[in-house]
Amino acid sequence: MPLFSILTAVFDPEPGHLAACLSSVDAQTSADWEHIVVDDCSTRAEISELLGGDHDQRRTIIRRVANGGIAAASNDALLAASGDYVVLLDHDDVLEPAALERMAAAIEACTPAEAPDVLYSDHDLLRTDGRYASPMYKPVFSPIRLVNHNYITHLVVIRRGVMQAVGGWRAGFDGAQDHDLLLRLADQGRRFVRVPGVLLHWRQSPR
Repeated sequence: MPLFSILTAVFDPEPGHLAACLSSVDAQTSADWEHIVVDDCSTRAEISELLGGDHDQRRTIIRRVANGGIAAASNDALLAASGDYVVLLDHDDVLEPAALERMAAAIEACTPAEAPDVLYSDHDLLRTDGRYASPMYKPVFSPIRLVNHNYITHLVVIRRGVMQAVGGWRAGFDGAQDHDLLLRLADQGRRFVRVPGVLLHWRQSPR
């Protein structure tokens, strides 16, 4: 089983949304994970209290001394990761309980020669009323479509060595940092694999 490093940059989410995100990691049916959470100088006292509480021993909390934006905070998380694959998880999104198990199964189903560098799943939206809506079922990998727009979005899992090889996230791309990352991986001819099924709930935040 591969070890997954879940990377989450945190900056002032609704406390309840962050709590739900953390709980969704704790509830994974696969035990082969570590969760690297980087607080990018959140200003809300509730966030500091939440991150300062008791956590699963597989979770590491890193506190930046200065706000650097999501790319810088995500790179800090990547530096602390030790897993075979990294999992990109926003601070207010929610994983399906079997998300990592499904990703592991997809990796193990491949021969060594066909081992994926990037895996992505379908997702839906987590509405402000708590209901799931608008499932987004994605096609197999299309580099032409990816150039046009980031249809992959969530959930994304990337081989850690590949992430390191491209230098992680680039400064100056906050807001489009994941699209930029995926385009660079595609330009290198990395192997993308779609894992069918809604494995992440992308929160529609009122903020």
